[in-house]
Amino acid sequence: MSDINEFLETLLKDTSEFAAGELKTLIENAKSDSNVFIRQIGDLTEEFIKMRAQGEINNDEFKELMEDLVDLGKMEKYKLKSDAKVKAEKIANGIADLVLKKLIILI
Repeated sequence: MSDINEFLETLLKDTSEFAAGELKTLIENAKSDSNVFIRQIGDLTEEFIKMRAQGEINNDEFKELMEDLVDLGKMEKYKLKSDAKVKAEKIANGIADLVLKKLIILI
């Protein structure tokens, strides 16, 4: 029985260390990203983790803050898609206007 307990404790320790390393890498990558929004998310994530570590917020508050960041990320994703659609429409309309003007000049 103690072999199973030792195995589980080792597994949990290894898993926690792996997750912590992955989170650290994720935050570092976000903070150095070329996109301002991504950098801000990285900074906020790091700040919230420090606040939790220092006891300034509890687990529930930390969870809420992180869920807010997820929601902000989703909104930004949709915004970018909308902006891309608007840009595409402007380009398409601009091309259509140029083509129509060329046709009018040719006629």
